[in-house]
Amino acid sequence: MDYQNLYLFVKIIERGSYTAAADELQMPTSTLSRKIQQLEEQLGYQLLYRSARKLSLTEAGALFYRRCQPLYDELVEATEGLEGELTSPRGNLKVTAPVSIANEVFNPWIFEFMELYPGIDLDLMLINRNIDLKEEGVDIAFRVGEIKIPDWVSRPLFTSRFSLCASPDLIAKHGHPQTLADLDQFPLILSRRSPKWNFTDRTGGEHEFIGKARLTYDELRGALEAAVMGIGVANLPDYVVGESLTMGRLITLLPQFEPLGREVHMVYPHRQYLPAKVRLFISFIMQKVDEERSAISA
Repeated sequence: MDYQNLYLFVKIIERGSYTAAADELQMPTSTLSRKIQQLEEQLGYQLLYRSARKLSLTEAGALFYRRCQPLYDELVEATEGLEGELTSPRGNLKVTAPVSIANEVFNPWIFEFMELYPGIDLDLMLINRNIDLKEEGVDIAFRVGEIKIPDWVSRPLFTSRFSLCASPDLIAKHGHPQTLADLDQFPLILSRRSPKWNFTDRTGGEHEFIGKARLTYDELRGALEAAVMGIGVANLPDYVVGESLTMGRLITLLPQFEPLGREVHMVYPHRQYLPAKVRLFISFIMQKVDEERSAISA
């Protein structure tokens, strides 16, 4: 069945005549009449009485119109709603991210997105533990490290690089470590979630170090402050320690070993039709990531 003919049938009834409907549809009256005849042939029922004076429905036509008209209204409403969402997106968007990477990287991007789309409200959940994204009703999540979430799409954004570092005062007190094993003689600042440190050497060999923590942390900004104060040696992301290294508040240790980075991902539900607000946010973040890559390579 040609479902466009259903639309034409409803339009004729709404406008009260073939001529009025043809004018609105910008279609010859003869073509419109032929389309309705095709519909009647497909259904096996006459739908309209045709006379010179007026247009009227047969019993089958009246029944068919009562069934079609609500479906047509619903389709029009859905189409208008989609058009409105695309031209002026609105609604609530729930985003979650680890605290430090949101504060250091994503928050400025998120706030810029909100300025561009004032109709979209953000519910920003900053939390360091992995929550159940479906249960919490999350639309977009930023995650660091390996991603194992069934039925969710994972888009890699960038690799978060790390630096093994300590304050100059701590090194003046304990000396420079020469090997990874020497770190056992130093006070250490370790993450509760990732207490192991992994490195590659200049030949590509991989090394793992597991030490005893003097300070265990959940939040990176606090770990940075502790390292600057000389509490211990830390292995922290460059987006957290970069400024302190540049200003000399921290110094890099064991340059012959490079700490393994961790991949930062954006994840969202695997759906064929994502809401416009979600698609806009995904495109915006990917654009910001591309801009950052271009700036670094320039």
